[in-house]
Amino acid sequence: MSSSKSLSAISIHRQTGLSMGQQQEGTNIRNPSTALLGISSIDRYNLPLGEPSELVGSQNNPVQSNTLSSPFDFSITTQQNLLDGYFTRLAVNEIQFRWTIPTLTSRNNKMYIVWSPGGRSAITNAVGNGGGGVSFTMASTTGYSSGQTIAVGGMSSVSTSAGILNLNGFYTISSASGTTLVCNNPNGLPAFTSLAVSGLVGIRYLLTIPEGWYDIYNNITSSPAYAGNLAYQVQNAVVNATGDGSFSCLYNAALGASTTTGAPYNAFLASSGSTDTFYWVRYTDASQPNRVGLYEMMAWNTNQQPAQAQTGSPNASMLSTPFVDIVCYNLTYNQSLKDADTGTTRDILCRLFLTPDAFTGNMANLGSAPILLHRAFPFPKQIKWNADQPIGNLVFQVYDSQGYLLSTGDGVTGSQSALKFYDADMGDWTMTLLVSEV
Repeated sequence: MSSSKSLSAISIHRQTGLSMGQQQEGTNIRNPSTALLGISSIDRYNLPLGEPSELVGSQNNPVQSNTLSSPFDFSITTQQNLLDGYFTRLAVNEIQFRWTIPTLTSRNNKMYIVWSPGGRSAITNAVGNGGGGVSFTMASTTGYSSGQTIAVGGMSSVSTSAGILNLNGFYTISSASGTTLVCNNPNGLPAFTSLAVSGLVGIRYLLTIPEGWYDIYNNITSSPAYAGNLAYQVQNAVVNATGDGSFSCLYNAALGASTTTGAPYNAFLASSGSTDTFYWVRYTDASQPNRVGLYEMMAWNTNQQPAQAQTGSPNASMLSTPFVDIVCYNLTYNQSLKDADTGTTRDILCRLFLTPDAFTGNMANLGSAPILLHRAFPFPKQIKWNADQPIGNLVFQVYDSQGYLLSTGDGVTGSQSALKFYDADMGDWTMTLLVSEV
């Protein structure tokens, strides 16, 4: 046997057989070579700096030539390959992610309330004035005024000489007097004579809650009220919009004849405290219509009717997404077996759920403060790679559960009014991939 052949590449069975002059048996066993590929969102900056806060603090420094960017959408460019091939598999085996997006930002801090003063929500008659608008008759228009946006619903289609018409929708009040609301005609309805109808109307207000971190378990009835409580902020916004100081909003309130009797209910409960009736409506951003917003986070029921009180479901959450998907098509485009999802489908490096390991706190309150997450995947996703292909420049993106690029919708604004860097101050993340030759 040639002495140039290393015994480390020969099985133990063969090694013992060689020393005894026996026939060689067994199979050579050699574990595949592996390497680690470390990735950090901080490396989008080619500077020897640590956290993004250092960069944010120096964004107006003329020596600082790097443009601030988001850890959720960035590129890593290098002058040489990160890996030169000779491997066929990649697998994400560890990740650390800092969730620092506040409970509410401009992307999810809005919803509507439709409010009927004094319970005046029933429409009994409608007249189509052609280009002049539509007039609705109700018991009294007290509490309604010109310029308000109203929501008309619950009305069956009506048959007119101009055809069958659907009068449900949103209108702007031109004038309100006696028992008549004169409104604009947003849908180009033709003129039609007086018709007896049965529908509901209310004033639509857009509520915008201040951005920041919020919880739901602190008691807002304490004095002074706790401003970091989401129910308090919603209550404050409704009172300011409608002028009804008796309105209340609580979480985990008691259900019964009043909010102080009955068994506690793990949900939001809102009450006008008067004869006013209302219901909640989700706010829809035309550019991102499926994004989770305040309405979904508070888990208001979707089958509401105008009432003096509305109760949500026990599914409230201070997290606007239960997980994030980290994507890099530069690393996944070789895989023949594609990822799939019952919602938005894309090939991902890993899906990271935002519930920390061994989490024992109040589930609904998760998202009321920053979270540091660490995962070591026992069965990481295996990604196919071509052995003769190197890894060079990489582009990373992070998406939420609805398939939208993760963002606060805000950013960090410098001393110059035009200087705005979206999400540059958000938490960074690091990832380790195990690269294998087989």
